[in-house]
Amino acid sequence: MEESTPDGGARGSWNETARLLGTMVHPVRLQILRALCEGCKCVKELNALISISQPHLSQHMTALRKAKLVACHPFGPLRCYYILRPTLVDKLFWLLGQDHPPLYRERDSVVREAQHAGAAERKVKRRGRKAATKV
Repeated sequence: MEESTPDGGARGSWNETARLLGTMVHPVRLQILRALCEGCKCVKELNALISISQPHLSQHMTALRKAKLVACHPFGPLRCYYILRPTLVDKLFWLLGQDHPPLYRERDSVVREAQHAGAAERKVKRRGRKAATKV
């Protein structure tokens, strides 16, 4: 059975989602993705923007390509990169740019909500068992 994605859809598994996010969370990869949000760039231009060694940049580009976040086209001896999932990357940076203050709650409020949710879940399971025994 296929697992649902974080948004509740059935497009892929939680493992695939975690792998994709795991690829993105490296600081250098975030810098690469941010640079590519501004437009296609060749390796030399990326290397000028992100001060790491060329082999190190190449390793990060390989990881982003394997995750199908970026793709490239050869241009003479260079490779020119672009974002394969621009909507995803744009929304990620938009989300990261928002203010997300912690929302602390009182203990009683949390316990009451958890108990209410647990009771509702048990009620649904009981209905399911009753329906199964009638069949």
